[in-house]
Amino acid sequence: MMLFNSLLPGRYNGVFTALLFSACSIIPQWGIGNEQVATEAEIRAIENDIQHTKELLESLNTARTSAQKQVQKNDMAIQQLNADISTLETRLKEGQSEIKKLQSRQQQLTAKSEQQKAQVVQSLQSLYKSLGDSRIKLLLNQEDPESVSRQLVYLDYFQQAQLQSIREYEKTLAELKSVENARQTLITRLNREKEEIDQKQQSLVKQQSERKKLLSELASRYQKGGKALKQLEQEREKLGKLLASIISRQLSNSDSFKSRKGKLLWPVKGRVLFNFNDQNPETRMRWQGMFIAATSGTTVNAIHDGRVIFADWLSSYGLLAIVDHGDNFLTLYAHNDSILRQEGDTVLAGEPLALSGQSGGQQTGGVYFEVRLNGKPQDPSLWLGRQ
Repeated sequence: MMLFNSLLPGRYNGVFTALLFSACSIIPQWGIGNEQVATEAEIRAIENDIQHTKELLESLNTARTSAQKQVQKNDMAIQQLNADISTLETRLKEGQSEIKKLQSRQQQLTAKSEQQKAQVVQSLQSLYKSLGDSRIKLLLNQEDPESVSRQLVYLDYFQQAQLQSIREYEKTLAELKSVENARQTLITRLNREKEEIDQKQQSLVKQQSERKKLLSELASRYQKGGKALKQLEQEREKLGKLLASIISRQLSNSDSFKSRKGKLLWPVKGRVLFNFNDQNPETRMRWQGMFIAATSGTTVNAIHDGRVIFADWLSSYGLLAIVDHGDNFLTLYAHNDSILRQEGDTVLAGEPLALSGQSGGQQTGGVYFEVRLNGKPQDPSLWLGRQ
């Protein structure tokens, strides 16, 4: 079998011919029956994918609901914690105010204690003296007994006043110590409560951050799953329509490639630069197809229903697409800028197959087109209808 004999260098002819024969031998004869079976199988596969996707979405939705409830629970806990912190901050302010009062009281008591200390020292000195010789002197002075008795009473009062001064000093010292203990206890309690609240807040904030991150991931996966489900459902609908079209064509439009001779669609509308069997001025060989000039990027359509059996780049021909139409008929489309189908894809008459171009070193934009029967080149103009 020969392909592009007028274009291919000799060393490529055998390789490409073997490639094409191999492709034709491993790909089943294309027909509406096979297409229907393949489409039904694709629909069943998509139905299975849809079921799995729905199960995944249901699982994700359950996980997302659980995560949302946990986030809500954490949010409420943080709200309560913030209220506790606010209350604690108020207590801290009140405590600071109380501490300032205690400190002020400490200063007052300290000053008072210093004064009392001086008075106590003086009182102790006076008491010592009074207890030592004051009463003896009064007795030795041989004064009037009533006067002595009165002076002794005054001396007792003086001594009692000195002892009271000492007691007041002791009381002041005790109160000063109590105030200091109260201040330290208050500071310790407030610091401990503040530290405990801070730890709880950090823990809850961390949990909330993790839950929200999980929720975001679940939402993202759920969104992707939803998109995938939508695409699968759209693909199922598309395949359903294709299946209906296949069945419809099977029942009412079973025209074969051969029966459409002289009525087939053109792959692209444009001026024919050379026709089948024209001589190549450079190689002196005959063209086995036709070249149709078209602006690069123009849509190249399949001329009849078929299945793509080759869609790749080939030296000197650029991007090449070959379609098997059944009954040993092939059509070839070369020098494309882009191929829109993959090998194994089904195409219907008039559906986009490629975009015309200048790939493979072609100087002029367009598409090189061939029709082959049993591997032998056919004159495309005899098969195509009018433009």
